[in-house]
Amino acid sequence: MELAFILVYGSLLGLMAPYMISGKENYGVLLAPGLSLVYGFVSWTVCTWVGLSYEDFWIWAITMLGMPAVMVFGVRFVRERRLAHEPAAV
Repeated sequence: MELAFILVYGSLLGLMAPYMISGKENYGVLLAPGLSLVYGFVSWTVCTWVGLSYEDFWIWAITMLGMPAVMVFGVRFVRERRLAHEPAAV
């Protein structure tokens, strides 16, 4: 059930990404929610393996605060890499 919250939260972040991050023509529509969802699932799984319970503050803080950060920095990284590899317009 908790992973359903992660899915909804990541989807909402993906809907807000074009308004939070400029230069949306240089990255795909699904990149931002994909990055946040992958980070959310991986961090939740790792925190569970470490032994944090679903009621702990830290599992929610690591996941919910990390998802938008990974989304913003990941999209900026991909956008900059694509712009750097584009041929210069003549």
